[in-house]
Amino acid sequence: MKSSQFDITLAHRLADQLSNCAQSLKAEVQTPEQMQQHLDRINSLINSLHTMMQEVEEDTGNPI
Repeated sequence: MKSSQFDITLAHRLADQLSNCAQSLKAEVQTPEQMQQHLDRINSLINSLHTMMQEVEEDTGNPI
């Protein structure tokens, strides 16, 4: 097994940030530029979660 391991604390932090960003989008977005900023942040958070899962799959050899 490689040195990286599944970090549930990081997963929870990313999920909280994703939730907060979605709530902010719903409550505060008024312009296309603001919408794009929120979508960029959401995509970044989702990409981080995907990367985290890819690392787990590589470490274990099994898709999750």
